[in-house]
Amino acid sequence: MNRYTIFSVLLLIFILFICTSELYSQYTFKGSISDKTTKEALSFANITYNNHKAVSDINGNFSFEIEKNKLVLKISYLGYQKLVIDTIVTSKNIDFGTIFLSEYLKSLDEVTITSGKYRKLIKNATISIESIKPKFIENNNTVSFDDILEKIPGVNYVDGQANIRGGSGFSYGAGSRVLVLINNLPALQFDSGYPNWENIPTEIVEKVEVMKGAGSALYGSAAMNGVINILPIYAKKKTLLKIKSFSTLYGNAADTTKQWWDTPPKKYGFSVVFAKKINSLDIVSSLYAQKFNSYKEYCFNNYTRATLNLNYHITNSLSIGVNTNFNSGKKLNFFYWKNATSGAYRADSSAYAGQNKQIYILDPFLTYYSKNGAKHKLQTRVYYASNLVSGNKSNQSTSYFGEYQYQKKINQYGITITSGITGTISNTLAELYGDTSYVAKNFGIYTQIDKKFYDKLSVVAGARYETNTILGPKIIQGVDISNKYKQESKPVFRLGLNFEAIENTNIRTSWGQGFRYPTVAEKFTNTFSGGLVILPNPDLKSESGTTIEFGIRQGWKISKIIGFADLSIFQSKYKDMIEFHLKRNKKGFFFSADNIGNTIIKGLEFSTGFQGKFKNFDIGFIAGYMRIDPKYIDFTDEIKGGSSVDYNILKYRYKTSYKFDFELEYKKFIIGIGSSYNSFMEAVDKAFEINGLILKGVKKYREEHNTGNNIFRFRLGMNTRHIGFMLNLDNLFNKEYSVRPGLLEAPRSVSLSLNFKL
Repeated sequence: MNRYTIFSVLLLIFILFICTSELYSQYTFKGSISDKTTKEALSFANITYNNHKAVSDINGNFSFEIEKNKLVLKISYLGYQKLVIDTIVTSKNIDFGTIFLSEYLKSLDEVTITSGKYRKLIKNATISIESIKPKFIENNNTVSFDDILEKIPGVNYVDGQANIRGGSGFSYGAGSRVLVLINNLPALQFDSGYPNWENIPTEIVEKVEVMKGAGSALYGSAAMNGVINILPIYAKKKTLLKIKSFSTLYGNAADTTKQWWDTPPKKYGFSVVFAKKINSLDIVSSLYAQKFNSYKEYCFNNYTRATLNLNYHITNSLSIGVNTNFNSGKKLNFFYWKNATSGAYRADSSAYAGQNKQIYILDPFLTYYSKNGAKHKLQTRVYYASNLVSGNKSNQSTSYFGEYQYQKKINQYGITITSGITGTISNTLAELYGDTSYVAKNFGIYTQIDKKFYDKLSVVAGARYETNTILGPKIIQGVDISNKYKQESKPVFRLGLNFEAIENTNIRTSWGQGFRYPTVAEKFTNTFSGGLVILPNPDLKSESGTTIEFGIRQGWKISKIIGFADLSIFQSKYKDMIEFHLKRNKKGFFFSADNIGNTIIKGLEFSTGFQGKFKNFDIGFIAGYMRIDPKYIDFTDEIKGGSSVDYNILKYRYKTSYKFDFELEYKKFIIGIGSSYNSFMEAVDKAFEINGLILKGVKKYREEHNTGNNIFRFRLGMNTRHIGFMLNLDNLFNKEYSVRPGLLEAPRSVSLSLNFKL
């Protein structure tokens, strides 16, 4: 072999070596992703590199390898601006360090988790979602969560019970068609289906999401009319210490002849919040205490609440924790007034009820992210409630809840799968339910698939199967009811579409089935308050319904102000609707929960809002208008005979309501005004208007106050870096009003809150 041949062979080997090395070179990249403002890690951000897909871990970290030295990296996170890096790589190992993403301010594209149990933009939801931010809650001096409900568009609050779009009336403290969640766990006391509003730690609420429409396919029985999801704050590396004190004074009654007090009734208290991420442990805790000497004569409400939420990250993919809540207090209240004049803020002795309550909640949980990106979540709850109530109305219950949830995002197909199984067992011992014990069991399985087509069309399909059983005594009031304990099972389905017609214009439609099993309280309550007698109905069966909706949402931006407008029309049909109504037996009149028949509610809703900067001012505005037509499908003579009106309309509904809130902030100073209007409640139980049968003076009072109620509020405050104060005037014009028969609401009040924040 000559020298030329040897040289040629060596040259060829060298060229092949270089090419092979280039072909099989590995370029390694790593980094982390954080919020530009808060510096907090963004868990599970979407990462695309050279058409491959990945996600950051729970601490925002990521790493990957490529073979070519050309990199096109795209990072996206809901609610944040997308980041694109297009570069030629010159080093084998590259550390990007911390990559900061900025919040996306193109429109009011807020993120929601309630519609699908995962993060998605509200504009892409297939069902109406209302989002209430913590600033709105804090500036309105909200110390008890029910104080905020009447301020949320599309939501009405009637004496302790929330309803969405007229789906519920007034049900005497038992049963709810609206599911209340705290951090995605049911907050209803299982035996009564009733939320203990005072048990919700308002001081650590980060956000409130209201899903309007049937949510049973994803959330179960109590969600047939909608969901209120209360999301608490999360721990950050920076220590959060917030101390608040508040005091509220109630002024004179609009009609001073109805006033019993000489010195102003008052409420006062404090709260302390501490939150911090310490290495792998997240801590969120709070303490709240209040004393309330009511504007109702002799009534008071004093209680203390403590919350501790712990989350420990064992690895980047596995975390365990427990959320706790403890509430202890005493109160005295009455159900209805003595009369409509001098006794409007007083009651007969038989209408008073004292309560000594103890509530303990433990919520252990586990979250695991597998290597293929699937999320496994186990949530459990132990809920103990003891309510010692005078007049043989005490009840005690212990409930056990568990849910396993599996969620998987298949990014290359734009699919998210959410599935799970749930179970609840509740043991109740109660004088209120006939001085005996009951066991209620509920089990369900569900699945939902979300699919995105061409980044324009979102499709949601879901299904659930649930079964419910209540077991109790064989004999009630001398009647054998052993054959009444029947297991009920229900399958329900939902389907939704959302199409982005043009940029920031989304059209949606949804169809969903709902159902609700009667609670132990609805079937077996046996009690009285003065002339109001409530008897059990073991024949009560579940109710079901279907809701359809069509809506359009438009986002907009003018200079530094961003906003939205949302219009929807809806229809809800209910079969075997459960309501309390008047009956008669040999001993006289009594109320009982019953399946009243089939109903239909048609309506429309418009909501809007904007926020941003105008010159040196920060401005914020939210508003909503709702009009409903609630009717019985079969308006029988029996239904007509029990209503205060002789035409077809469901009882305890407002046909028209609108609300707004406007806030202006200049440097450290805040000023705000808001209003909540409800039209006249046309129909109530006829028995309440028969003078002396149960209540006195209701009919005359309703005839004199038949124009609806428009209640205004005003606030003025100042916030510095560490200290702030807020002055709130509620019922600004001292309007006398009642939201249900026999009970007046509070006169004008003035509240002062002082805050220290570290």
